Amino acid sequence: MTETEEIPVVWQKPHNSTNIYHTGTINILLDRFIKRYRSRLKIRNIMVDMEMPKNPKGYSDKTFVVKLHLTLVSGKIIRAESRKRSISEAMKNITREIDNQTRSTDREKHHDSSRRMGDSAA
Repeated sequence: MTETEEIPVVWQKPHNSTNIYHTGTINILLDRFIKRYRSRLKIRNIMVDMEMPKNPKGYSDKTFVVKLHLTLVSGKIIRAESRKRSISEAMKNITREIDNQTRSTDREKHHDSSRRMGDSAA
């Protein structure tokens, strides 16, 4: 996948509780997310699910539940979910969660590095 190739973003299920403003906001944040992770993770596609849950009386509880499912070129799937009062805060949490998940797999790949405990240069 080249740097200019479009990464498909699939909306899992559009909810009546989300409006054009909210989906526009998440699209802007997804563009930033893709720029940050495109080369490092080699993303094939992204599935997005966003909703604003309602209480039993039908009123929104003013929180956003955002879920991302990244499918990588390798076939691996990375999932992250966040529930916050702001879409941008939810995306920050998702970014942190994906960083944590991918950082551990990066360490597994490079566990046999040239720097070892106890080795000294002198």
